[in-house]
Amino acid sequence: MSNGGLLQKAMDQQGDGEGEVTGAVVVADVASSDNSGFMSAPMKQGAGLALVALVLSWLLASPKIQSDYAFAGLLPILIFVGSFYLVWNAMGRKQTAVIAVAYILLAASPYVAMSLSSGEITITDADLSDDSTQITLKIRESGAIFGSSVDSADVTVTYDDSTVWESTIPFAINREDGYGEYGIISLTVSEWYQGNAADDAPYIVTVDVDSSSDSMELQSNHLQRTIDDVKSATAGAMGTGGDCDSSKETCVVGVALKSWSGLDAMGDNPPGGLPHADYTVQGTMFYGSTVAISYPTVTVVNGVAEWDSNNGEYGGGSVFVGDDGSELPMPGSVDSFELNSKYIPIEDWTIGDYGCYHFTVEVTQSSPWADDSTVSHTSYYEYTEEGEDFDTGEPTDEAWTSTTNCD
Repeated sequence: MSNGGLLQKAMDQQGDGEGEVTGAVVVADVASSDNSGFMSAPMKQGAGLALVALVLSWLLASPKIQSDYAFAGLLPILIFVGSFYLVWNAMGRKQTAVIAVAYILLAASPYVAMSLSSGEITITDADLSDDSTQITLKIRESGAIFGSSVDSADVTVTYDDSTVWESTIPFAINREDGYGEYGIISLTVSEWYQGNAADDAPYIVTVDVDSSSDSMELQSNHLQRTIDDVKSATAGAMGTGGDCDSSKETCVVGVALKSWSGLDAMGDNPPGGLPHADYTVQGTMFYGSTVAISYPTVTVVNGVAEWDSNNGEYGGGSVFVGDDGSELPMPGSVDSFELNSKYIPIEDWTIGDYGCYHFTVEVTQSSPWADDSTVSHTSYYEYTEEGEDFDTGEPTDEAWTSTTNCD
């Protein structure tokens, strides 16, 4: 009985050990099946990443996106690399050449398709020339076949949903840069300008080449050229002590002039700047109906204002205007630290009596920027004596004060 009992126990223990080994083998097989094979989790993840990369490749194969975002094409490549690694491991790192070829074909397929679809064009850039007279379109092709056959393009410009210009012009894909081949079309702004571009009235250019067409909304700041608001202002330059006659403590020794010309702004705010506008400015300060200061005519072309300085009597004769706002200083011959400008001394006025003065600024533009009409603004000022000397009863000060009118 005892031997049988011992023998039986040994047999039972052996059977238990075999069961454990068998169980371990089963677990190992299951674990192995989860990490390899066509239905494994890494394989599914790799296939999902490959699908994402393929979709991105098609989206980013557009010539416009390649031009605007040169490094965007790296994103699908990186995703393809991650997918390849997962699939490669899931297949036990076998058939490397087959997998690599498959991935190369997947990654290249959008670009191959683009190169075969001749006639697909994209307007990638619309650049304003340095003198603001032309807008140059850069047009990219999707394949070499297109580039070798095209010789003209139909171009249409619309403004506020109406066609304002259209023409058939010579065109070819005959240039190349780091992003590929392209052609250019130059449009002269004065040939089709109708008015200021706005959010609800954009300029849109459309280019048709064979069976392909593309459109682009042109930048509004390039096509805002019409002055529709003007402001004028003066500031009195004040002197003290020896600067003044009749022993006054303070006095007006001159006046600084300035104007603003540009886009209409809300309320009393200065007009918005128009750096590409062409116009002329005439500033005149009156005493009643008598001209006290007749400022030289200022001609503004593409942000550069110029006038006859009369050897420094009216400042330096030129200034940039438009980029940082619409303010146009109209300086005189004497510097004022307080005014941060040059003023026109009172001895250079044709009349310097006490009373009401008004400063009128008139802005004129010729076609096509406007219809030769004048946009103007007038501001009013009182030149007065103030204060009283207790001994003599004479005024002690002078003032230059803004007012609403000269009634």
